[in-house]
Amino acid sequence: MHFFPDTTPEQWQDWRWQRANALTSLEELQQRLALPPGSLAGCQEAQQRYPLLVTPYYLSLAESNDCHDPILRQCLPDPAELQDGPGEPDALSEERSSPVPRLVHRYPDRALFITGNCCAVHCRHCMRKRHWGLAMGCPSQAEIKAAAEYLRRQPGLREVLISGGDPLLLPEAVLAEIIAEFSAVENIQILRFGSRLPVTLPQRLDPDFCRLLASGKTAWLATHFNHARELTPEAARAADNLLRAGIPVVNQTVLLKGVNDTPEALSELLLGLLRLKIKPYYLFHGDPIAGTMHFRTGVEKGLELLAALRGRISGLALPAYAFDLPHGAGKIRLEPDVTLGKNSAGEVVYRNYEGLAVPYF
Repeated sequence: MHFFPDTTPEQWQDWRWQRANALTSLEELQQRLALPPGSLAGCQEAQQRYPLLVTPYYLSLAESNDCHDPILRQCLPDPAELQDGPGEPDALSEERSSPVPRLVHRYPDRALFITGNCCAVHCRHCMRKRHWGLAMGCPSQAEIKAAAEYLRRQPGLREVLISGGDPLLLPEAVLAEIIAEFSAVENIQILRFGSRLPVTLPQRLDPDFCRLLASGKTAWLATHFNHARELTPEAARAADNLLRAGIPVVNQTVLLKGVNDTPEALSELLLGLLRLKIKPYYLFHGDPIAGTMHFRTGVEKGLELLAALRGRISGLALPAYAFDLPHGAGKIRLEPDVTLGKNSAGEVVYRNYEGLAVPYF
């Protein structure tokens, strides 16, 4: 709360207050953070194309007024967002894989339902930046029913990922309708919610709301913690509320330059997630999305990080390193190459986590 000294504890813990007081202007940001003069030079144009939105709670996780702070890098407009050459607005071709409005069907056994473009924070690395500023609105009853009917006609589908935007910001009545309609489809076994609210607005995940999420078919929640500083007491409480409602939580960290691209930063994050009973699931290589290219590392960097972590932290804490192939061609999982070849005895030689060459027969 150090950037918001005029706020009461009751207001701070009220998710509605957090949303109503989200920052949307560079002027207020400059004032709240006491940024040095000129810190936001060139940010106005980036803000016009990709609007600023950040909850007081998430902004308070920053420890300095340096724009290179790993929290601020995820939420402050950056002139680099306008300099991206090769990135595409829809690099994963979601819109070409949409058989009915809001539904994306790419894999044989699962589909994606996009609920809108409303979020608690506009994360600057967002893969759906193309939706910012569009008047998408909530899914209509007709759109929800059309999606459910499509799911019913595809008996091979077993899982629906309910994403956005952030689906957990929908009005409860709309969210309840989505849960009920999709749960009524016999072949659907799992509803997976994709939400960053455990990170950006954990106050929303109170026990009653978590019970709503668990009211249909088996529910899972996939979230995006990207830095250890996001693992706050509020986030821990939200994760506990989800688990008590019977909803397992997995984490999909995005590898971000200047945020978590060191072994130390990733190790602290991944081990911290385990303490909150959140399973590290994926370490995603950044997608080539317009407005986000300055966050991307090379794939080799990701493999180096994974190799540095392997054997040094628990296997429970190790995520799968993956990226999405362009044009909707699906995910690829990557592993450091540990096979060195064969020795004179015909044994295959492997490199262990200490770099030692060890034969195995």
